[in-house]
Amino acid sequence: MDKKSAAGKIVAFVNQKGGVGKSILAINVAATLSQKYRVLLLDTDNQGSSEDWGVARINKLEASNRLRGFSKHYRGIKKATEVSMDLQEIAASYDVVVVDTPGRNELVSLGVIAAANLVIIPLTPGNFSFWSSEITRELIQKVAAARPEDFAARLLLNMRDKRKKISLEAEKMLQELDIPVMKTSIGNRNIFESSSEGLSVLELPARSASDREAKREMSELISEIEEILGLSSEKTERKKNASKKASKTAA
Repeated sequence: MDKKSAAGKIVAFVNQKGGVGKSILAINVAATLSQKYRVLLLDTDNQGSSEDWGVARINKLEASNRLRGFSKHYRGIKKATEVSMDLQEIAASYDVVVVDTPGRNELVSLGVIAAANLVIIPLTPGNFSFWSSEITRELIQKVAAARPEDFAARLLLNMRDKRKKISLEAEKMLQELDIPVMKTSIGNRNIFESSSEGLSVLELPARSASDREAKREMSELISEIEEILGLSSEKTERKKNASKKASKTAA
């Protein structure tokens, strides 16, 4: 196994536009994955939304919190490779690193993309025709070509409202873009605002049909991420190897 595949997987939420839900998605994915894996939530956005959520989570859950989190804004960097090399070093200590990227710092975003195993680009209905600069698109294509075995990029329709025509049109238009689309889409639901208080959607009580639908969508998104990254199969393989080792020791 090469050095890259031996390290933890890096999932990055990237979009140079603000207001598309990167932070909410990042904290929910990180919190849910932390129930099964060693997970770090890394906030590289100066706004610090994910960092604030992490502090609220520690205060709320205390000892039961299994998710690590901290912020690193990479101020003063001159090359994207500084970010990518640092991220690969950080990932060596975890099963998964979930990165919330800044909207306007392209250098940081480029470094994150170069290190990532999965780049998820959240897009909202009516706001995705120019989701990134040409240089970011080109880097995604280059990384995908250079690392076809351990890199994937996906578009994710977020804040969808199936009752509105614009959401239906968005679903069709996404299929015309040059990056594959996640099978799961996320609805525009109030419970996601509540998840900014230190808990994930799956940890909050479901008080309505909309809440239950949000939980279903998030569960499906997590399963899809696990499948893309091969996390479930890797964990099964580790268990098998540990069992074999234990059997040999006992013999």
